[in-house]
Amino acid sequence: MQEGGGPAMDDYHPHHRRYFTGRTCSLHLSALTRESVEIALARAAKALDDGRLMSPAEAMAAALGEAREKETLFSIARAVAWETGGDQDEILCRLGERYLDFA
Repeated sequence: MQEGGGPAMDDYHPHHRRYFTGRTCSLHLSALTRESVEIALARAAKALDDGRLMSPAEAMAAALGEAREKETLFSIARAVAWETGGDQDEILCRLGERYLDFA
């Protein structure tokens, strides 16, 4: 359960979790990917706190402008996967579960 009393993402059966992100994340992650997910979640939280996290629609609109210092969940997942060797798809899936408005 989350602090607000509602179910947390992990409380949902994988069949239902798919509706949040369009993809069911693996239930069994390697240790490396698990660590990578934690790094990516921390980076996404910081980007959100700093006002630098964009949704895909915002990113497409900003692609013509000066959005170089902003982040998307994909850019965070890609960078962390490249740095750590973690599974980019799983990192992105977990980020999408945590930050639904930016997935």
